[in-house]
Amino acid sequence: MFANVNLLYSGKASRAVGEGQVKASVESSAFYSLFQGLHVWDAPELGGRFAVGGYIPVGYASYSATVGGLANSQDEFALGDIGIIPASFYWSSGNFHTNIYGLIIAPTGEYNLNSGVNIGRNYWSADLVAALTWFNPEKGTEFSVVPGLMFNSKNEDTQYKTGTEFHMDFMFNQFVSENVALGIHGYAYKQLTGDSGSGALLGDFKGEAVGIGPAISWIPKSAGGAVAFSASWVHDVHSKNRLSGDYATLSFSIQF
Repeated sequence: MFANVNLLYSGKASRAVGEGQVKASVESSAFYSLFQGLHVWDAPELGGRFAVGGYIPVGYASYSATVGGLANSQDEFALGDIGIIPASFYWSSGNFHTNIYGLIIAPTGEYNLNSGVNIGRNYWSADLVAALTWFNPEKGTEFSVVPGLMFNSKNEDTQYKTGTEFHMDFMFNQFVSENVALGIHGYAYKQLTGDSGSGALLGDFKGEAVGIGPAISWIPKSAGGAVAFSASWVHDVHSKNRLSGDYATLSFSIQF
């Protein structure tokens, strides 16, 4: 399977920490394009199907902020942090479908300590995710929840370690025709443990956020269900110690 996911983001925050400095009136926008590949084996493993894969992102980001009373703005276009999926398992039982996988995020993206905007994060992360889906093909109704836990290592350049993060995506889709579905998508995020290290100038700075918005999917009949397009817009309705903004996504996938 191949997928291309494009994410456009725009957000702002009253204060944030970056490169070991406290920043005020932060505004940021970004565009990321992820190219993902996944290979699924036909032979069952542990009663389900087994897959491995990963993604390569490229992105553009810009920001403006006030540091020490002085306004500063920068932008950057570069390779992002590569994601590796060493193991992914799929199980199905009637209308219920489960996918459990691990994701390793490698610090391959462009990073400069003296730059105000960076495509890469400069630290390793491990994400454990479980996707749970209920789909009724007779009524064309689908509901999914995708919770996960992300564990982060320390950014050695800034001596800043982001705490453990809980995140959950949720999706409701209803097919209004044979090939088109309308939906409501959203997410919830909460940092479970505080930030740490000598660079954590604002203390534990635990973040949390909730966003929700409309979505549309199209599965062309001519492709026999192997090709899918989707688009969504999610607006932050709650945000604490994070940028608050809007996310727009456009995705394409094809199964070989």
